[in-house]
Amino acid sequence: MQQPSLLPQTVPVSCLSIRWSRATALLLAIVPLVVSCRAASPAAAPTPAPAEPPREASAILPLPTFDSAWTIIARTHWDTTYNGVNWTALRDSLRPRAAAAQSQRELRDILQQMLGSLKQSHFSIIPQEVSDVAVGSSSSPESSREGQIGLTTRWLDNEVVVTQVAKGSPAALAGVRPGWLLRQVGDDSITKRLRTLPDDLDPRRASLAAYSLSEGGLRGAPGSSVSATFVDERNAERVLTMERSATPGTSVKYGNLPPQLAHLEWERRVVSGKRIGVIRFNIWLPVLARAFDVAIDSLRDSDAIVLDIRGNFGGVIGMAMGFAGHFVDTAIPVGIMKTRAQDLKFAINPRRVNTADERVTPFDGPLAIVVDELSISTSELFAGGLQSLARAQIVGSRTAGQALPAVAERLPNGDILYHAIANFLSPSGGRMEGDGVTPDYPVVTDRRALLGGADPALDAALTWASTAPKPPRVTGARITP
Repeated sequence: MQQPSLLPQTVPVSCLSIRWSRATALLLAIVPLVVSCRAASPAAAPTPAPAEPPREASAILPLPTFDSAWTIIARTHWDTTYNGVNWTALRDSLRPRAAAAQSQRELRDILQQMLGSLKQSHFSIIPQEVSDVAVGSSSSPESSREGQIGLTTRWLDNEVVVTQVAKGSPAALAGVRPGWLLRQVGDDSITKRLRTLPDDLDPRRASLAAYSLSEGGLRGAPGSSVSATFVDERNAERVLTMERSATPGTSVKYGNLPPQLAHLEWERRVVSGKRIGVIRFNIWLPVLARAFDVAIDSLRDSDAIVLDIRGNFGGVIGMAMGFAGHFVDTAIPVGIMKTRAQDLKFAINPRRVNTADERVTPFDGPLAIVVDELSISTSELFAGGLQSLARAQIVGSRTAGQALPAVAERLPNGDILYHAIANFLSPSGGRMEGDGVTPDYPVVTDRRALLGGADPALDAALTWASTAPKPPRVTGARITP
């Protein structure tokens, strides 16, 4: 079985309509429709899906595909009660509809309905045309790279608010500032569409939907243009047209999942005379392991380190063990994965050799981890695990609560079944699925602070790091090979 991955989940909303695209990097299934975080063209108002080419119903293999998906879940779901769902009765009710499916889209909707009934994260159908995209599949290695305008948004007080603007980016050159409101992309009113979200929707799910919608519209091919309507600091409407630039990062394909863009950066800050290292990365993939090692080596002489994993949607679960080993000098669990057959302890791998093959000890100074409602999956397991071990202080807002280890398997019709195979608990037994990670230092980010040039969560983490004493050594029952 392949290494479990932790990428985001199913959101129980059906009011948004953004099609899958070859640039999709983070998968968000919205039952019964699908939202792409990284659409290749601006989001348009909901329109009927384009007709599929004529095709014999038998060519989509409806029954073999349905039966395969149902059986895989029946065999691998860790909870034999299937979260309260009568799995056999559900098969009996949906199988006749699957047998009558006349198109891939119709079959996918039925499969997604089956998966959505579990009401758990990390269950999704990935269309074959998305999963089979290869990195650099055309003439240029950059052919699978997407374009962006260099801003980050969040859903704050029922508005899509710009929270960060990258230096030198198209958005920065156009004058966009943190705290501005994003109201429209092209002819598509984001605000109006988000007002259709259910009133009782978990605010974290609403944030995920808002992020997906805004990102889907703003991203596209490098060199292409996008028009966006903002509300500035004077509450004046500003319509700006910007040319997208290539999104930074390394494009990599992992298993059956679509290409991902992985990016890591680090810097030094001085706060109250203390040297603080800050590391940011957007996904947990092996391609970033060396970059993280280099960042730690470069910041080893810091008084404290802050890891900013806001908006990090997860990735390969095993990465958490290696990254945690830069901060913990004992081979103890960072978490426990509970499958149907057994409990697996994910032991931290203490990092005692640096990138120059020299003996070192893991960093033992204060560690803060900044999270938000878009810190998902492996990000939650890592933050929650180190919090449970009292090795890190968590700063920001409660995480997404989508924390189930999952794998991707090919179905007979060529699509990918992305499905959770286990539950994951913190070292102390705390549940993260649904609950998420609750910060030690909750921070509310508001528009006024952003307009004033502040980054409330990061600022709070830096302040804490500059005054925190050296933490006690993490101890516990050591896991031996």
